[in-house]
Amino acid sequence: MKKIELKVTLLEPVLDTQGEALTRAVHSLGHTEVDNIEVGKVLNFTIDETDEAKIEETVKSLSEKLFTNVNIETYTYRVLEEK
Repeated sequence: MKKIELKVTLLEPVLDTQGEALTRAVHSLGHTEVDNIEVGKVLNFTIDETDEAKIEETVKSLSEKLFTNVNIETYTYRVLEEK
């Protein structure tokens, strides 16, 4: 069993309104050294598979059909550890 970390972020041309709002809020608290906050999501799950190609196929299928909106989001994943 392997643990997967999947990171979902907005595609480059898509406006990150949450990130912009957080950046403004951070600046209003006096932390102007912090900038360009990006908001995304992280999903962690286990997969009962050892074949790397099958893991990639499963993660890709779920990511593109369920976990992301492929029109505005992209994703990356990594295997964290064996469970």
